[in-house]
Amino acid sequence: MTKTTIEKFDGGFTICNPYASKIKFTCLDGVVIELPELTLRMILTRLYCSYTRDICGLRGSAVSWLNYQFGVKKTYKFWQKAFKENGCFKALKIKEPKF
Repeated sequence: MTKTTIEKFDGGFTICNPYASKIKFTCLDGVVIELPELTLRMILTRLYCSYTRDICGLRGSAVSWLNYQFGVKKTYKFWQKAFKENGCFKALKIKEPKF
């Protein structure tokens, strides 16, 4: 039987929902990474919250999370360009902020 579980880790808890929709990314080296759609939407919103400055560390936290998930060390400009070029915003229907 499939059910939602709660896992404990150092700083708190994680709710694992087996029914959550996931998005698959295929990296250049062929590795496939699955990320929960709702988490990815939140991270992309944080990544694009402002073009001029990092508001309350939102952009920085998004970059840290993406670097951790993909096992790289990149900047916010890299991630913004990468998601914009691959059409992720159109697929998820996320609007970019206006200047």
